[in-house]
Amino acid sequence: MLQKDTDLFLEEIESRLQTVSESRKPFTDFLEEKMDQFDYSNTSLARKVFHRAERKGEVVYVPVTRQTIGAWQKGSMPSSREIYITLGMAFHMNLEEINHILLETYMGYGLYCKNIEDALWIALINGLLSIDELEGAKEKVEEILENKEELGERSLNTMDLWVMLSEVRSMDQFYGLISLYRDEFREGTRKFGQCLEEVIEEEYGYYEKASWFLRDIGLLHCEAQFSKIKAGKAVVTREWLLRFCIALQPTLASIEKLLAKAQMEPLGVTPAEIILEMIAKYKSDSLANSQDIWMLLESVAEELQARGYEIDDALCRKYDSVYQLPASQKWWLCILTGRELLRRWSCRDYGYEKKGYCRYAKVDRILFEDMNRCKKNSVFKKEAALYMEEGLEDWNSLEKKDLVMLAVSKEEEPDVLELEKFEDYCYMRRPSRFSKDFLMNDIYFFSALIYSIWTGKCYRRDWDTHKAAEFKKELEKQGFEETSLGDMLGENLKEDAVYQESCDIGHMMDVLCRMSGKNIGKGKNK
Repeated sequence: MLQKDTDLFLEEIESRLQTVSESRKPFTDFLEEKMDQFDYSNTSLARKVFHRAERKGEVVYVPVTRQTIGAWQKGSMPSSREIYITLGMAFHMNLEEINHILLETYMGYGLYCKNIEDALWIALINGLLSIDELEGAKEKVEEILENKEELGERSLNTMDLWVMLSEVRSMDQFYGLISLYRDEFREGTRKFGQCLEEVIEEEYGYYEKASWFLRDIGLLHCEAQFSKIKAGKAVVTREWLLRFCIALQPTLASIEKLLAKAQMEPLGVTPAEIILEMIAKYKSDSLANSQDIWMLLESVAEELQARGYEIDDALCRKYDSVYQLPASQKWWLCILTGRELLRRWSCRDYGYEKKGYCRYAKVDRILFEDMNRCKKNSVFKKEAALYMEEGLEDWNSLEKKDLVMLAVSKEEEPDVLELEKFEDYCYMRRPSRFSKDFLMNDIYFFSALIYSIWTGKCYRRDWDTHKAAEFKKELEKQGFEETSLGDMLGENLKEDAVYQESCDIGHMMDVLCRMSGKNIGKGKNK
């Protein structure tokens, strides 16, 4: 069913993109003309065009590659607004040209000056600051918004504000203008925060049920904490809002409501935004559960990338915040989870037999809720770095009282959110009273969890050479040369998987232990 849905989505997305391209000048033609005009090579242009990235939880802007320019020349298109803006600046285009010729034409929406984020982009285009100073300017704006001094009632027409921002000649003047009308800007962000909470309640019934999604987004998926946004004290970026929508998976009506309250244009015509719009429609028109939707999103995004479309990699990763963590913490999470599964096995704790309990339903709990708690825990980070550097000879030597506990170790019913059914994501039959059924269930869960930790993606029931190569590549990025772990995952996750002692959790733990100490290279997550 998933492949059928994926094919239908791809057909409709490409139809939408084709319809849009017929009514505008092809991007490849625009790019070639401008590169000829300024005599840019692929390399020289790439140095002037930037895209947004996150490194160690901080937002940075880095140049694109010459290969990316080459892909655009062959028919691919940029994936984000900062790319279009810095591309226009590289071609010496002014504010009006960037707004109408690039953004409105190729993204489907332009800048809106009463949105603080867009006001900062206007300042960048007008040369008031460099792109390296953009995040610092956002922090300064947030400080201005937190100023509680009463200014009296002030109102400004949108066009008048656009003109005033266009005429500002220094950042001091820019901050002064924001401060002068901060109540108006602040009121917009405050209303957005209230709207955000309303949407959460509408989608989930109550706030706490979505809080683990929001903690994930607030910590690594945006530069501002959700609590600050809710209080109207943060710059709300379109990137943050779209990532929020990807994680929360609200209805299309809710997405449109959030964009309007954030004073942003409706969803545009980029592949990523079309995917988000269609996923929202799919959710509202079907009975699919959350995992179905995520697997569909990842499948469609990957296929579009293979066809030459430029899609943000984070869109293809449900567990992107875990993927971005240092190798030592990802490795330590695998060790702790495996150790607890083996402890429970030794106690003959087979789970909730009457409900056909599957520990795979706890993947989200571990990778969203637990890891967000652990990555702030100094003990967890210290232990991860220590054991990774010095080596871990025997996982049996770890003392439970000294370790951070995870959801898999808690004595609670795991399916409180009712996210998944066992049969949808496991090839094995629903566990019976036979001990090997329960053991194989745990092995499948642990293997799928390891795959998700290192790739950031959902595990879908289709282990193949692509999955094997992808997993191997991610380990190699960190400097690991170990290949037997990937072989074990392949045996445990394939369609006809059966219990093999050589691939059980204990043997996987032995391999993980060998990956520490002197066996770890100097590779870092890129």
